[in-house]
Amino acid sequence: MKRIVIIGGKGRVGSYMVPQLVADGYFVINVSRGQTQPPRPDRIWQHIEQVVLDRKQEDFPQRIADLRPDAVIDMVCFKADDMLRLTKALHGQVGHYLVCGSIWMHGPSETVPCPEHLCRTPTGEYGQEKLKMDDAVQRLFAQTGFPGTIVHPGHIVAEGFRPINPQGNFNPQVFSDLRHGQPLVLPNLGMETLHPVHAADVAGVFLASLRIGSASFGQGFHAVAPAAVTLSGYARAMAAWFGREASLRFMPFEEWARTVAPADAAATLEHISRSPNASMEKARHLLGFVPHFSAFDAVQAAVTWLIDHGQLS
Repeated sequence: MKRIVIIGGKGRVGSYMVPQLVADGYFVINVSRGQTQPPRPDRIWQHIEQVVLDRKQEDFPQRIADLRPDAVIDMVCFKADDMLRLTKALHGQVGHYLVCGSIWMHGPSETVPCPEHLCRTPTGEYGQEKLKMDDAVQRLFAQTGFPGTIVHPGHIVAEGFRPINPQGNFNPQVFSDLRHGQPLVLPNLGMETLHPVHAADVAGVFLASLRIGSASFGQGFHAVAPAAVTLSGYARAMAAWFGREASLRFMPFEEWARTVAPADAAATLEHISRSPNASMEKARHLLGFVPHFSAFDAVQAAVTWLIDHGQLS
């Protein structure tokens, strides 16, 4: 039985990925910093080996290599240097290394939907590090044959978590207002874009890359819904889902930001300044993977969970 180590497997994506890895016949070892519970409890977790390790430990890379994995899925790497330390320890020891990137590796879009190889001028340290990781995965395979793959999710949504809302932040009151037919104010003209993805589809891209093997080495793949959504289109679709007609108003961002909490304004600016619109064509062509959830389906699943659990007024 092949051994697979998943680093950070108890997160939103891992909770969908781990049961499928077991079904595929892997012996799964989950590495995390503590004994947290997965967001989707499943009896399968009783059969997963749990290892407590912190990435900040100096011997972390060697400790992962000592687990003798046939493959490693790294869900919680945010620095290129951390990734390179781990790949150095795994070189020649592992058949496949898969790491989580982000569509924030892209800068302002020039062509939409944007393919993986364009607009690689990110703003902010987070996106810059994810781009460095993508570049390193390509370089390591080209120069040394290291079997690496990087998957770049959009705005991950799932049951049990607050999804990004039509204002581009995480305040659930926005959904409540739409649910009850209250007016909603959006920044600018509401034409900036968001690109959500259900956690199950992110897991699907990882699994498709793992299953296809060598064809994914040295490659990066987006993991997003089939199409991005505009803020105003998103608001109207959610209002209609609630059986309402959206009552929308618009303000220039600077004026709008003074009407909401500073944290909400900051989160909105982070998202609309990027306005991602990423292509899934490469994953379809090379991996044969097509997302199961539209952006609206993904968000509605998450909002349904909030309603069912009394977390939406």
